[in-house]
Amino acid sequence: MQISNRQRLIFYHLFFWLIYFSLYSFYEFVNIPDKYFFSLVDVLVTHLSSLIIVYLSIYLFSKYTIPNKPLQLIIGVFFIHIINCIVWYIIENYITPYILVNPAPISPSGFYASQAVTGYITMKYMIFGFAYAFTLKMIRHERKRNLLEKERLEAEYAFLRAQINPHFLNNTLNFFYAKALPLSEELADGIMTLSQIMHYSLDRNDNNRMVMLSDELLHVRNVIKLNQMRFSNRLQINLDFRVTSSSIQIIPLVIITIVENILKHGDCSLANDPAKISLSVSDDGCFFYLNTYNKKSKWAAGYSSGIGVENIEKRMAHHYGKDFQLTIDNNDVSYSLSLKLPVFHKVEFYTSNVNRLSSENQIDWSKLFAKKKFRLS
Repeated sequence: MQISNRQRLIFYHLFFWLIYFSLYSFYEFVNIPDKYFFSLVDVLVTHLSSLIIVYLSIYLFSKYTIPNKPLQLIIGVFFIHIINCIVWYIIENYITPYILVNPAPISPSGFYASQAVTGYITMKYMIFGFAYAFTLKMIRHERKRNLLEKERLEAEYAFLRAQINPHFLNNTLNFFYAKALPLSEELADGIMTLSQIMHYSLDRNDNNRMVMLSDELLHVRNVIKLNQMRFSNRLQINLDFRVTSSSIQIIPLVIITIVENILKHGDCSLANDPAKISLSVSDDGCFFYLNTYNKKSKWAAGYSSGIGVENIEKRMAHHYGKDFQLTIDNNDVSYSLSLKLPVFHKVEFYTSNVNRLSSENQIDWSKLFAKKKFRLS
């Protein structure tokens, strides 16, 4: 029988308290050897408040230390102390008189003295709880760090395995293009389109984390063109790209991931219900909108995992923060997506020698197109 992590954790806790109770009983025996007797009920009653303090402290410190919430911690400590006082009052007045227990140390008289003793006991066992909660957080943090390190190494290894010299690939495809051109213009055109797709995928500027929107849209057109060749131009896809600015940037491979989902899971063969992909810029030029629609193919209706869209949503959240909106209407028949992104312009486009304005009409494009937060409402 396999032991679960929860069962193993309970066993460790029971083992710890067994050792602790044994040491405490031995301590009592050393102090009162003539009057001492072992009683399990006595041990449990004596340490009932200690157990409550420790596990309440574990919950308190686990919840409010990272991130640190001092007000909740102070209220929690005071609350645990009140509970300890109540439990001790019940034990002293309603339980101890009716059971046989070992003689306890003489308790101090007076409210403040008893509060001081109870507060000391509360703090002592809260230290146990804090130590446990802190150790648990450190173990979880270390496991998470090791997992991230493992994923990073696996990603690097996968990248090294998949890495192809772009120049070698392009030269090879160009060679195939030259050989295929006399035989089939369509085949040569397909090889050149594939070359452009691979060039974009391998040679995009990752250091800047942004690509020109026009390049991304050209990549989309090439992917659709190649798929049209595969299916003998039977794909029914309406493209409507209404973007006039040549300086807009976007994080790479966002639009193409959405388009590939359409090609993979959509039924793009219906002339009376074609797939639709439209892109437009808002009137004020601050946002652009991507809207897609496709009928679902029967075989892929229950197959899609949504991992691709989930990944691009994480990437957009990392890059744009909260300055984007993604709305998906996913039903049994069709799939629609609406994406709203802030417009970022490439500053160098306006400050280059070709596009530089005269000195009297010069505009500070660096400030005009610097990154800023946009209100989506």
